Amino acid sequence: MKTRLSTPLRLLFILLSLPAAAAAGADTGTAEPVWRFGGFGTFGAGYHGSDGLTYRRDLEQAAGHDGGRLGFRGDSRIGVQASATFDSRWSAQIQSVSRLDSEGKWTPQLSWTFLRYSPSDTLDVRVGRLGVDLYLDGDSRHVGYAFTTVRPAPEVLGVVTQDLFDGVDVTARHPAGAGLLSLRLYGGRSRGNLSLYGSQYRPPDAQRLGATLDWLSEGLTLRAAWGDTHTSNDTVLQPLATALLSAPFPLARTRGAQFDTSHHLTFAGLGFLYEQGPFSAQGMFSWSRFSQFPTYRGQGMNVILAYRVGAFKPYLTYSSISFDPKEPRDLSLPAPYAGLQSAYDRVVDRLTMDQRSFGAGVRYDFARDYALKFQVDRINAAESILIIDSRGMPARNVGMTLYSITLDFVF
Repeated sequence: MKTRLSTPLRLLFILLSLPAAAAAGADTGTAEPVWRFGGFGTFGAGYHGSDGLTYRRDLEQAAGHDGGRLGFRGDSRIGVQASATFDSRWSAQIQSVSRLDSEGKWTPQLSWTFLRYSPSDTLDVRVGRLGVDLYLDGDSRHVGYAFTTVRPAPEVLGVVTQDLFDGVDVTARHPAGAGLLSLRLYGGRSRGNLSLYGSQYRPPDAQRLGATLDWLSEGLTLRAAWGDTHTSNDTVLQPLATALLSAPFPLARTRGAQFDTSHHLTFAGLGFLYEQGPFSAQGMFSWSRFSQFPTYRGQGMNVILAYRVGAFKPYLTYSSISFDPKEPRDLSLPAPYAGLQSAYDRVVDRLTMDQRSFGAGVRYDFARDYALKFQVDRINAAESILIIDSRGMPARNVGMTLYSITLDFVF
């Protein structure tokens, strides 16, 4: 298994022995943990007719569905997990997922590995590898069975790569009106890689802080979320900055001085999930800011409407994202500096997104713990880092129709 255990994870395996020892020493009659094993998976296929282009469901993928041929890599994945209950207060969970990653490989990776302490029904404390609260349907983007659609909205969630962190979270719950109010505070070292411009990018160590406020009732869930990832020593763009500072042009030196090794990626979102009889509706609205030059800002949204008829659940979905630079970034260098100009243009435009999609599909729960889904998406992108050409470069002014079919299951 390809993973590097950080300090919180190494501590986790040490701490796992503590609840068992406490249980053995207590007069409860339970000396051994109760183990449960399970897993989940998706077998998926996709096709679109846009030759020379590849559609990716998220930025963690080096590839996806290639134009003009049936592909199986983009949505397929398999995961296994084990959980242990030591007593009424202590439990633990470990989960590993294999899917197409930023290197184009299928190496299993740890996604959840934590120890939980619950001193009461209203308070949880967890330490280890954890995830941020982005998904109204479940805890992870990889459990396809939990989602109505074939995949979580790429325009909103596909551009969020660092949704794991090694650290601690605390969740407190309290009755509020006809529902339950839940507040989660978390912090730790952010995890996640991405594939951008044909290369794998491993973000340097970054600290993540966040909070999620949920209100849950019988037919309605409301969520407000905020998160900030602070990177203090990102030197990836320093060679370009040095070259610009060395160029004999005042504006080039000005631009070179604007690249900073410290930056913040801040996310805020509002979401809802409404279920009444066979009808369900959910939506997510997000705002993001990336502080590194040229300071990207943007917003995304996703809405899903569904109506269940027996084992069938037809649905409609709409998503959009707009994320672009906000600072002046003009720079025009003479021909002898064409290489430097090209590198600069690519860097300042590296995260630009302007994409919209409309989808229709049906979910068929033909057996317990199994769901078959068919979905058609019409995608239009003025500029997209999710749709790439054969060199891994972002697509521009693209319209494509993507046909997808998946078999989701849990066990």
